[in-house]
Amino acid sequence: MKTMPALYSCWPLVLLVALGSSCQRPAAAGRYLPPAPTPAPAARPQMVFMSFKATAQPAGAAAIELLQSTVVAGAPKPAAAAVRAGEPAYLRIAQLDARRQVVAAVVVAHPLRRAVETSTPEGALQRQAVTLPEAEFFVRLALLPQAAGVRVEEFIDQQSIGTTDFPVPAHD
Repeated sequence: MKTMPALYSCWPLVLLVALGSSCQRPAAAGRYLPPAPTPAPAARPQMVFMSFKATAQPAGAAAIELLQSTVVAGAPKPAAAAVRAGEPAYLRIAQLDARRQVVAAVVVAHPLRRAVETSTPEGALQRQAVTLPEAEFFVRLALLPQAAGVRVEEFIDQQSIGTTDFPVPAHD
């Protein structure tokens, strides 16, 4: 039996390596294009959560104290039943710009003045006004970018009887 010399047995392998190394990827045609600029993202909506304490005063407006305020990212949930400005007692919470001008406002129920239903000795229901000595209340607002402060204005019998201003915590 005749054997092939070792030189002839590896020729297919040499041919395959030679052909593989001669195939190269062609150079890229054209020019480099930088990535397209992305538009600036819109400002994320923010909310401010504020907790207050209202204390009745012997004469005049209630003393209103800011207990805590926090700014967070988010949008308001659908509003619950709105308080109308025609109620006998309410608070108007207004956002103020840097010049102390009102840019937005909401009306909330007065925390110290409540209407409760009681029954008469005959069993009939009647509404009765109750004044509390102190109460805490909570306000959630969609924070406007230009808001620099919040004003709490107290109304009794549709007359403004006092205002208190508070700063808004730092926000983006």
